[in-house]
Parts: sequence; C-alpha cells; structure tokens
Amino acid sequence: MSRSNLRLAVLSLVAALAVSTLTVAQGQVLSGADCSPSENAEALGWGAPTWCAEFDDYLDEDEWVVYDSPGHAGNGRRSPDQLFLGDGALYLYGRADGTTAGLAARHVQTYGRWETRIRLYPGAGSYHPVALLWPQEGGGNVRSSTGEEIDFLEVVNDPQRQRPNFFLHTPQGQEQAHAQVDMTDWHTYAVENTSEGVVGYLDGQEWFRSPNAARSPMSVCLQLDWFPGQGDQGEAWMEVDWLRVYPLES
Repeated sequence: MSRSNLRLAVLSLVAALAVSTLTVAQGQVLSGADCSPSENAEALGWGAPTWCAEFDDYLDEDEWVVYDSPGHAGNGRRSPDQLFLGDGALYLYGRADGTTAGLAARHVQTYGRWETRIRLYPGAGSYHPVALLWPQEGGGNVRSSTGEEIDFLEVVNDPQRQRPNFFLHTPQGQEQAHAQVDMTDWHTYAVENTSEGVVGYLDGQEWFRSPNAARSPMSVCLQLDWFPGQGDQGEAWMEVDWLRVYPLES
C-alpha cells in the first residue's frame, strides 16, 4: 500500500470509529488517588500524581473547560462536538473546514510536572496537535496575558507526524527544540516547571532544558489548532490515552 493510500486508510478507519464506537465526550474523569505514576515518572522519582485523567468515562465540567469559541487566532471554530471518548481514550477531531476541538484542565499549579500519552494520525499539515501549559485566566487565545506558555508537544506543518517540537515562551523570549520520532505510535510527553527552569521529556528522556521558567499558575491544555494557509488542508485526529499532574515534591 502506498503512503498516500495508507494515510487515507488510517483516516477512514478513525472516522469509522468516531461514527460506530465513540461517544461525544461529556461527564467526569478519574482523578486524585484513582491513578498511579507512569513507569517513566517512577524512573524519574516524581512520586504519585495529585490529579489525573484516564478518559474511561466522561468529562466533568468541574474538572475541564471544553472550548466552544472561535479557533486559534480566530481561524475556524473550536466545538465540543469535535471531542469523542472511546476505548479508554480521548479523540480530538479537526474537520477540513477548521471546526476542531480543545480543552483545558481546571487543575492549576505553578511548579510541578505534567505528563500525557498521545498518538497522532497522518493528517492535514495545517492542523497543529498541541499539549501545553497556559496561565490560569490566560486572556486571549494567541498570546497569554503573562507572556508565558509551554508547548511540551506541538506539531507544525508535518502531515506524517514525524517531528515533535517543544516551545517555551517567557518574558525572556522564545526557546525551542525538536526531535525525530514516529508520532503515529504511542509516546509520552512531559514537562517539569520549577523555580530553576524548565525540562522537557520524550518517553522519559530529556529533550529540552532551559534556565527560564513560567512563574504563574499554569493549566494543562490539549488542543488541535487550525492554521489555514500553512500546510496542506484536510482533516486531522489526535488521540490521548491519559494525562497526569505531579507535585514538585516527590
């Protein structure tokens, strides 16, 4: 099967799942003592999570802010109808017309660790799958009110999903790193924000480090952002297995 036909087959399969076995996400997720640290977190000595999402049931509005608003930079629209739950995972689906999805956890902390397990599918380069930290009451949907943002996974104009990027935005400027990995397989992406700086991890291995850090209370967000005119157009999917938040103290 050619690469283009494989891409179409994957998208058709996921679309079929959305119709046949997935449900529109709503309700609650497991949190607190209901989850345990990942193997990578144990190896890093992070201790037990203080909050987690397993996406086994439904999204609780007391735990999540589900976006229902204009899209990134006013492009397209973020709609709750583009979130799905199925087989213990959360799916974000972006349509070719820019109707897409995003959500933010209400759990907030300034310093600590955040970790998520994500699988992507080949799709439109105009869609950026993103896992990020954003200031509480962040203000605006392009630049935060504090000048702080930590994208511990962002995919930019990469239809085959092979190049993850890390972006750190602080008042000191922007810093970044990238790697080469097949994101159509499952991988874990994590970030540690402390008073000493920021460290990014890919599958438990460090791939970003900076002495700069976010100094404001931060919320973790999962987004599939649409950038029309940047990369090929079409659909995109982002699958999230789980999310964990750890305190700074192990």
